[in-house]
Amino acid sequence: MTKEKQLRNGLPITFLVAGRPCLVAGGGKVALRKIQLLLEAGAQVSVVSPEVCEELAPLVDTRTVGHAARKFEPGDAEGQTLVFAATNSRGANRGILEACRERGVPCCCVDGNWADSDFTTPAITRHNQLTLAVSSGGNDCRQSKMVKNSLARHLRMMESAHLVVVGTDHNHLTVEEREPFHLTGPRFERAGFMIMQLWGIHEFMVLNTCNRVEVIAAVSEETARNGILRHIMGFTHLKEDKFYLKTGPEAFEHLCLVTAGMLSQTPGENHITAQIKEALETAKQRGWAGNMVQEWISNALHVSKSIKNQVAPLLNSCEIEDLAVRYLEANGRDLAQSTVMVLGTGMIGSGLVKDSLPKAAKIVWCYHVNKPALPEGHGGKIELCTFNDMKNRITEADFIVSAADAPGHLLHIGHAPFFNQERPVIVLDLGMPRNIDPELDGLSTDVQVVDLDDLKYWYRRELADMTTILARSRGIVADHGDLYGRIAGSFKNGDVQA
Repeated sequence: MTKEKQLRNGLPITFLVAGRPCLVAGGGKVALRKIQLLLEAGAQVSVVSPEVCEELAPLVDTRTVGHAARKFEPGDAEGQTLVFAATNSRGANRGILEACRERGVPCCCVDGNWADSDFTTPAITRHNQLTLAVSSGGNDCRQSKMVKNSLARHLRMMESAHLVVVGTDHNHLTVEEREPFHLTGPRFERAGFMIMQLWGIHEFMVLNTCNRVEVIAAVSEETARNGILRHIMGFTHLKEDKFYLKTGPEAFEHLCLVTAGMLSQTPGENHITAQIKEALETAKQRGWAGNMVQEWISNALHVSKSIKNQVAPLLNSCEIEDLAVRYLEANGRDLAQSTVMVLGTGMIGSGLVKDSLPKAAKIVWCYHVNKPALPEGHGGKIELCTFNDMKNRITEADFIVSAADAPGHLLHIGHAPFFNQERPVIVLDLGMPRNIDPELDGLSTDVQVVDLDDLKYWYRRELADMTTILARSRGIVADHGDLYGRIAGSFKNGDVQA
């Protein structure tokens, strides 16, 4: 009859035995492992055993440990800080335990008597000032060792914690080219799960906006070089100039420029700050990120404020919804005489309705599930409609602006019959993935579909010299160059609080 395993939920503690007498009864290989643990902790170790194994003999010969060449006697427990009963006799070990119990000395039996012992020794690994201990409650030592070995490998990789950014954006791929790489819905969760399984990934977050998709991670040097993040992001078959992989100070500079909005489709915009904070919070909730990534993002936000303060006067900056309105005013009829249909109730859609379209004669605001609250003072010119009903309202629109978080096309060729063929309409697609089927652009000469790339090229013609602005921004990051070294060093020295 097999005896059931006994579960003991012990209290994890650290015995401070440096300079204190400790005894090991037994001279075999199991006893040797306990002796080595005690020596690593700085204890004064004595061994009592008629014989010692070959590996233990040098420690005895050099008097690293004391040795009494005989069997254990009850008086041997007197004055000891703790005792290991590690003989090859279960009965003898039981006697040692009882002798220690009578004298109030903590004792650990290494055999079947362990459940009656005062303590057990977990699987232990040490790395610099860190000590990791893993216990299975005495039931599965092999599993404890496997976990310990895995954690030990991770600790060694902590010595080389680098900031890495892997991604692509509107400067590397067109809207059509980068659309397949954006992580939405299940793809976002799947990518996060895959990254979580990688050795050497300490922490990470995923930034997924209409202009870019990138992983910001604290990783080991080996992981930064081996290309696995590029593979998970789907960039394996892209040419080197179609994506970016930045490490160390270069990655920190990139993060500062992104956070300041200098690499956005509309340079200097502020939405990216909220998007980065939201991405970080999402990563923290999923257990992807903690203090390491938080520290880098906080410092990038700090530097980005300096960039904005010094560079803002050089930019004719605006948010994407403001840019959309500018485009409509420059390329269509008077907004005051027009009906604008807005698809989406997120940050950009709400911004369009509440702040950027006060000039429009009428706004048809389309939503999917969550009915938005109408802004105060709208004067009755905002009308709500669901995505299911919007086909019946398309014929009213002079302009359609889409900024929804949707996995597919909200307007497609199937909506063609609902357009007023005698009424010119500009359809502005601010979504990523795109909300509008590009084929609608060829529906007729009166239907014009404008995507993010079209908007970018139109806007860039009005901008100041971005080369000069980026050079100025990089100079500001360089002025804060000590931040990266200090943060990276703090991970190795344990200064960042867990």
